[in-house]
Amino acid sequence: MRSRERDGERGTRVEVGGASHAGKVRMVNQDSFWVGEVAGKGTLAVVADGMGGHQTGEVASQQAVSTFRAALHRSRATPPAAMARASQAANLEIYEYALEHPEHRGMGTTLTTVLIDDQVAIVGHVGDSRAYLVRDGQIEQLTHDHSWVADRVRQGLLTEDEARRHRWRNVITNALGATTAFKLDLHHFELREGDRLLLCSDGVSMLLSEPMMLQLIATHPPQRAAERLIEEANDRGSPDNVTAVVLRVISVAPRSKRYALPERDTGTASIDITDTLSGIRRVEDTFPVRSYLAALRKQSWYPYRLWIVGSVYLLLLFVLFSVLRATAT
Repeated sequence: MRSRERDGERGTRVEVGGASHAGKVRMVNQDSFWVGEVAGKGTLAVVADGMGGHQTGEVASQQAVSTFRAALHRSRATPPAAMARASQAANLEIYEYALEHPEHRGMGTTLTTVLIDDQVAIVGHVGDSRAYLVRDGQIEQLTHDHSWVADRVRQGLLTEDEARRHRWRNVITNALGATTAFKLDLHHFELREGDRLLLCSDGVSMLLSEPMMLQLIATHPPQRAAERLIEEANDRGSPDNVTAVVLRVISVAPRSKRYALPERDTGTASIDITDTLSGIRRVEDTFPVRSYLAALRKQSWYPYRLWIVGSVYLLLLFVLFSVLRATAT
């Protein structure tokens, strides 16, 4: 069990577990994961499924996990913005590494993350690994697959069963490392005591039904649940690598945040992240900082602040000059 403490008080407590395996067909495991506490940030879970061939996919997923974790730890931004910046850092790290090492050209990876910040859970997502929420005996998929078949399912051109068996089911339409730009999905929700979260690579979600995942997660502690998910996937032949991370919320300690959540639950925000700050600023606008300066920035006159200050300064000079002139006469 892993718990958080802040200012000497017991905060939100989360029990975690994770497991990964190459599967029954592949010799190399190109999946990577990490789960645990990030000092000052909360409980973090990360799953990455690398692509690009032998060794290359493994390098990409490991770089994504390590870079994301390190960047999140260093960041002084609010958690949503910090997650966006960490995803950007991971993308550029993989992209630039491939440019410097031609043998890894074409490498890439998915990246699905969950950060538990007291009573708030923030999900970041790129690719076709998945995040699920188990609550009140139900399982809900929190992420949308960024894949060719998933796009066709959403368009009504394929059924879920057809997509599961389609020969192009592994074609990803959004990943880290391919270019300097990617699309980041951000989703948030308020945690409840007893909630369970699952992050998994598509090797698991492709083979196990949601009822099966629900049963295993609901009836086992996190570490054993993760192991059982891997065992069940391997029993079904697991033609791909399989990774599962499970979190169980033991207790929730609400605390005030220095960022505001969207006034309405607008679902998932899909944001284009490049090598500039434009995407990061959109995240900051979606989860604005609670401060006097942030409130000022929302005012309609704020873009003209320099002109206003200059005009007031000139007006004061004119008044002062008029007073001095009147005094002199």
